[in-house]
Amino acid sequence: MNSGTLESLQTILGYQFNTPSLLLQALAHRSVFTSNASYERLEFLGDRVLGLILARHLFLEFKTDDQGKLTKRFHAQAQQSRLYEIALKIELQKYIIAEKGTDLTTQPSILADVVESVIAALYLDGGLEEAERFIIRYWDWQGDVPEDILHNPKSALQEWSEAHGLGLPSYELVEKKGPDHLAEFTTKVKIEGYHPATGSGSSKKLSEQDAAKQLMVFLTKQSS
Repeated sequence: MNSGTLESLQTILGYQFNTPSLLLQALAHRSVFTSNASYERLEFLGDRVLGLILARHLFLEFKTDDQGKLTKRFHAQAQQSRLYEIALKIELQKYIIAEKGTDLTTQPSILADVVESVIAALYLDGGLEEAERFIIRYWDWQGDVPEDILHNPKSALQEWSEAHGLGLPSYELVEKKGPDHLAEFTTKVKIEGYHPATGSGSSKKLSEQDAAKQLMVFLTKQSS
């Protein structure tokens, strides 16, 4: 990546890095770098920084919401699909340093992870204030409290199953296809007394969420 391209991304982020190598690491995909030199370590930190900032902002912004409503808002803001939206909004796929020919727009999990790694880089270079400024600028905070079935299907399925005395849902990874950076996962979920449902996604977590959503849709239709 040339300095002009890096400068363009810093303009989008609204912050000039004192240590540009931090931003470069946040953009380094594991297809061309070792795990320690790629975005993955920064993603670990960025996930925690994002969680703190989201929790604080939601607590202060929605003063009449109880814990349950705040939790639903939090999950909607922190989920992979929301991070993917942010990545596309700032065209992050143009700046990620990856193996030539890799179409990152078809890899929501990667783009979502790199958003978190960029948040970590902002935090380490500019402090919590700079990370928060970026999040406040690009996240959409308005709207009603989201429905769990759409925004947190695993929690919705667990609550339904326990409420009906069926215990916890069980998840089983059925298949993983493709190389690590272009993987596709298929997961099966089942609860006692019902046929299992399957889901797919570009990460194990995403495939579990899709499976839970498919089963919740079936259960909801059955009970209506």
